[in-house]
Amino acid sequence: RPPFDLPEAESELVAGFMVEYSSTPYLLFMAGEYIAIFLMCALMSLLFFGGWLSPIPGLADGWWWMVAKMWLFFFMFAMVKAIVPRYRYDQLMRIGWKVFLPMSLGWVVLVAFLAKFEVAGGFWARWAVGG
Repeated sequence: RPPFDLPEAESELVAGFMVEYSSTPYLLFMAGEYIAIFLMCALMSLLFFGGWLSPIPGLADGWWWMVAKMWLFFFMFAMVKAIVPRYRYDQLMRIGWKVFLPMSLGWVVLVAFLAKFEVAGGFWARWAVGG
């Protein structure tokens, strides 16, 4: 799915393998894709953002927080799919090697530095690794 699928062929392929499907098979592919996104939102909410716990101290916890966080993440997924352009393979490789890899390595070095020297009592190191 855009923007993460890579168009490599000429214009004869039109929109990839999905062009061959219509009606029920297409519905099943799309339902499977959106169910996967829904499950990713649920897991992200549970594992990284407290699930059903309130993000605001003093407010009651409940299932509605989980649903609200899932809707927020689903909205973010939809915005990424709509806004981010579809990159060609060579463009994606260039971005990966020149942007994502250096940024990731820099983050690892920063977290290692903060953990080793316990800057600000170790708070930033715990924040940077999510704990």
